[in-house]
Amino acid sequence: MNANTKNNKEFLDLATYAFHKPKTKERAKAFDKLLGFSTPYGHYENQKLTSMVIDSHFNVYWKNQEVKTSGIGYVASYPEFRGNGAIRQLMTKSLRDNYEKGVIFSYLAPFSYAFYEKFGYHYAFNQKHYRLAAQDFPKGKRSAGEISREKFEFDDENASEFSVSKNTALFKVLTEVHQKADNQGSLIRSPELWSYFFSFKSQPHCAIYRENGKALGYLLYEFSEMTFVIKELITLTDEAKQAFYRFISSHAGSFSEISWQAPSDTLLEEELTEPQRAEIKLVPYMQARIVNLQEFLKVHGQPEFSVEITDEIIPENNISLGEGKREKMTIGQFTAKILKENQAILREYF
Repeated sequence: MNANTKNNKEFLDLATYAFHKPKTKERAKAFDKLLGFSTPYGHYENQKLTSMVIDSHFNVYWKNQEVKTSGIGYVASYPEFRGNGAIRQLMTKSLRDNYEKGVIFSYLAPFSYAFYEKFGYHYAFNQKHYRLAAQDFPKGKRSAGEISREKFEFDDENASEFSVSKNTALFKVLTEVHQKADNQGSLIRSPELWSYFFSFKSQPHCAIYRENGKALGYLLYEFSEMTFVIKELITLTDEAKQAFYRFISSHAGSFSEISWQAPSDTLLEEELTEPQRAEIKLVPYMQARIVNLQEFLKVHGQPEFSVEITDEIIPENNISLGEGKREKMTIGQFTAKILKENQAILREYF
């Protein structure tokens, strides 16, 4: 067993223990894939891993540019080592490394918002959860274009693993549509991320809307017993949206419910005939913080308000911006205000 394999196994052992997950070959394979685009941080005592943080490397859209972003996950310690300060050391190390690399944002899905505020994060993103009777979903309209259902291809030798090479054309279509959508603050989907998600997180059905051969929208969806689950719906025109509504509602005879965990700016309720019958929840989602403030300002420009920023983890971010009376904010509060003012959304975590 080589050192990398041994280290991966140590991190996997802690992850499965801390998050109550069964240890399977599929989970081990997924974890190895995750570590392929991540940096694991570990704290050791007597040469044994006691605590960990996994820092995944992404890019997100901001001001029509691609900016470096850190995704923090798998923050865990064995119970006998909790409270020894190891997580603070690892989080601080991760943030310092990312600062030196010019990383602009860091996102995480917290188990406790208050805990991560200690590291400069702040509640920044919501999701909108819809659940409604299938017959209440908007009926949509006929359109000039056509919807085609597409099939993802998997490796011949391993039927459960998604093939990047065999899905290049489909990746290209999904990526082109995704890039043209309103994505301020959302993750950029590289082929590696598409592959990771479809191999280990979800294996959805896929449909694409085209007019004159041009893709103008796509739908990723699953069937869960009697529920039609919308995983992601992106449309670039109203005609594409109405066509997909018609496609989805045509399943009403086979399903009792339709569910959708959508971006926070989704307004499906405005198109429902009986919106009061739908279950609609605005659900707190991820926290965020700016890591390298100077790099952020190069991309974003100066904010349109005056602020005095404090950052207990990265003191280089302790600066004042704007003229006149300044409002005092933590780096996380400043980040959340910027994201809100710029109508940032986070589509999915992958």
